[in-house]
Amino acid sequence: MRVFALELDNARKGMQERTGYIEDLIARLPAPDLVVLPELSLCGYMASPAVWQHADEGGRAAAAWAVDMAGKYNTSIGAGYLDREDGDYYNRYLIASPQGVCGAVTKSEGEAAVFKRGSFGNTIQTPFGLVGVAICYDSRRKHFYENVKDLALTMILFPHGAPADPKKPKEEQRENDLRCGLYADSFGVPVVYVNSVGALEEMPGKMGEMMAKKGFRMNGGSRIYAAEGRPIPTEVKEAVGMEVPIHSKKRIRDIPFHGQDILPGNFFFRQFVLKPDTAAGIKAYEEMHLREGKE
Repeated sequence: MRVFALELDNARKGMQERTGYIEDLIARLPAPDLVVLPELSLCGYMASPAVWQHADEGGRAAAAWAVDMAGKYNTSIGAGYLDREDGDYYNRYLIASPQGVCGAVTKSEGEAAVFKRGSFGNTIQTPFGLVGVAICYDSRRKHFYENVKDLALTMILFPHGAPADPKKPKEEQRENDLRCGLYADSFGVPVVYVNSVGALEEMPGKMGEMMAKKGFRMNGGSRIYAAEGRPIPTEVKEAVGMEVPIHSKKRIRDIPFHGQDILPGNFFFRQFVLKPDTAAGIKAYEEMHLREGKE
């Protein structure tokens, strides 16, 4: 199977501008069987309520575009979008084939001030088998592992809009390799990590302040992890391509976790920055959502 991950320029915003840009990239790929786009690829990644202006009611526009592109280029497409459902906002990711939308997953631990959170599923049944999908931060959490550990998968997708310190590229790549490598080794299936590139815009809370101070941005780093994969050369600089064998496989070894996290991380950051930021974000989301509903 010929799989391509596309690193998108996050400076472009909104479906109207981005869909033409994305189609131009897809059209230049050499015979793709699957095109994997980053988190919130159809509107652009934004970690503040400003992204609500780009919401797709019921995901209908995202679904229609993805199916149209899949049919036009005879491929399957994974795409991230902002869904508005019953007045709430969800960070979602779908996979579409020429026959229609195969399914969608929702980010469970989305940016707290921006998206409705919950405990959501992580698999999509496709023409090429059952695919595990964890959007960005969810790929770091035990919730995803618990949802897929007893299933037979053919592939795992990790679509990201992940900012990091651009002055520490080796550290970022090392963490990505460890996390994705653990899943590739555990399940023996291809793991696709795809991230956007571009500046990090406003993010609420202490975490946003810290990232802005250090100049965090999305640095790409997309990679396909497949022991038996063969790289596919392409002139599309935004693309990472690989031909990979596709077989349905069950987990062959356990993945050790550090509490609820796949990587040990920084205890101080998690307890005194992330935890209070998340609580404040959930409260802010509910207050803004309530105000929006009254307008």
